[in-house]
Amino acid sequence: MTEGRFISKNKYQWDRYQNMLDGWKLYSPNELGQAYLSVCSDLAYAQSHYPETQVCKDLNALALQFHHILYRRQPQRWTELLHFFKHTVPMSFYRSRHFLMFSLCLFLIGWGIGVMSQCLDTGYFEAFFSGAYYQETMNNIKSGNPMGIYGSEGEVEMYFKITTNNMFVGLHYFVSGLLTPFYTIYMAITTGTMMGCFTTFFAQNGYLTDALIAPNEHGSLELPAAIVCSAAGMQLGMGWFFPGKQTRMKALMQSAQEALTMALAMMPFFMIAGFIESFITRHQEWPMAVRILLMVAGLAFSVYYIILLPRQLGKKDNG
Repeated sequence: MTEGRFISKNKYQWDRYQNMLDGWKLYSPNELGQAYLSVCSDLAYAQSHYPETQVCKDLNALALQFHHILYRRQPQRWTELLHFFKHTVPMSFYRSRHFLMFSLCLFLIGWGIGVMSQCLDTGYFEAFFSGAYYQETMNNIKSGNPMGIYGSEGEVEMYFKITTNNMFVGLHYFVSGLLTPFYTIYMAITTGTMMGCFTTFFAQNGYLTDALIAPNEHGSLELPAAIVCSAAGMQLGMGWFFPGKQTRMKALMQSAQEALTMALAMMPFFMIAGFIESFITRHQEWPMAVRILLMVAGLAFSVYYIILLPRQLGKKDNG
């Protein structure tokens, strides 16, 4: 490649990096780091093919500016954390929207399987869940407290147990993509099957309203987080197993960056959902309006943060 063609091919990108430097406070360390690596890659190429030229000097100056900002400035922790959740995460959602939609479809397919399975075989709930869980649930139904399972432990003990388990499951969805994306697909369908079976079982016993509201007081945050983690796992796996024209490692690194961002962003969702499940869901005596409001608020926030905000930012960036 001639020097002129090299400059022409990359000039637009270098100008964009210079603009990033001019307004570096608007970008996360991750975005600045990716730009720095790209500049260093171009600099290495230029030094190998066009040594002692002006393009080498310009790229070296550009790389030095990135290095100064990344390694010598005082980090603004809270500003960077806020930018991560307000911009970096939603943009990852936007770029990964096809994986998110596919994950949601898998969950809905699983939900339908759970409903049909329980309708065709009333013993499916007992077979799907553990025998101890089934027996405790039946005892609660007989005593007139169908959702008593949520009050079976102390609040604090339950919070740490539930939250730790849910965060582990979410990260398991993500990491399992490295084994094969098809395993993550299986887990997404299984999660939907569990919820469909659960809802149908309680409907068959005359407690449909309880089954729709009580689990979703916290599920309006927990289930979207699980769907996002499933999408992250599938994206990670697709980058590794189907790299396309890129090298397998490069494709994995690109997919891992987006996938890890999404998975980590869901940890607060699991923490808040765990708090609601441990301290609030157990209070079935609360007014129905309050419980419905809690469920709707969680669902509205999930839809806004995972779907609407990314779409707004994506259109703005592409506009």
